Amino acid sequence: MSGTVHWFDARPAPLVLVVGPENYLASKAIWLIREALRGEFAELEVSEIPEGGYSVGSLFDYASPSLFAEPRLVIIQGAGEGLLEDLKQLVDNPVDSCTVIVRLPNMVGHSGKIRKELAKQALSVSCEELKKDAERIDFVKREFSARGVPIEQPAIRALVGAFASDLGELGAACSQLSSTHAKVSLQDVELAFGGRVETNAFKIADAALSGNAAEAIRLFRHGFATGIDSVALVAALSMRIRQLARLFNDRNAAPATLGMQPWQIDKARKELSGWQEEDLAGLVRLAAQTDAEVKGASRDPEYSVEKLLLAMARAN
Repeated sequence: MSGTVHWFDARPAPLVLVVGPENYLASKAIWLIREALRGEFAELEVSEIPEGGYSVGSLFDYASPSLFAEPRLVIIQGAGEGLLEDLKQLVDNPVDSCTVIVRLPNMVGHSGKIRKELAKQALSVSCEELKKDAERIDFVKREFSARGVPIEQPAIRALVGAFASDLGELGAACSQLSSTHAKVSLQDVELAFGGRVETNAFKIADAALSGNAAEAIRLFRHGFATGIDSVALVAALSMRIRQLARLFNDRNAAPATLGMQPWQIDKARKELSGWQEEDLAGLVRLAAQTDAEVKGASRDPEYSVEKLLLAMARAN
């Protein structure tokens, strides 16, 4: 079995390469494969080799049938010297009822060689970083769907905004809420993670673009005092501004072409009310300037962000 699937479609195969830099998704993919095998074989024998712990030839010690021929799962965390040659031998002479998973986060050294030479003989599970809000929203939906717990759309947005910088924390938040609620609302998210949600980029941007400059600045100052990352915040604000600019040029653009969800498009169309082309172009330039200033070009990054928020609120 060969080809490439996303992490959420991970399934058993004689050889599985879990590739990509996102370790949290990789751990979930490996868990999915392990659980699928345990569901089929109660007597599954699991062996895990930590990163840096592989030695030449040891694969066959783990993969070889035991006295009672239990099905085996071998998980190898990272590529090591001699692993490629051992994997080639195992591919040429497969062992019955044995699944081998190799975690390969990048294309460097042994990791890259294995990915290049065995891609056609293995099932590759892609675990790329989730950089877009739409991807993180989809992740949250899958987490709650897998647990059979409904979650409201505003609650999803709040979670994504509150844990935008760490997918592991976002996953843990989903797990916490889904284990304690039969249905999750925005109020549930704010009660559980009020400090994180209260100062996220979504609320700051929403306040500014609705014309409520005072609220946007209040939220930002609270976040700044409690350690909000100004660079990440400006990146999020800039993304919203670019989306508005692109939608201004094509009011009928499909959500997918802008990397947005349908509800985001509807919201952005309302936010465009009152904006003129030259003002929006100026806002795009100011966002780029603010980005440079919070990265070191200004001695007062807090003032730079507040200036951007005021500009975002002026059209309303």
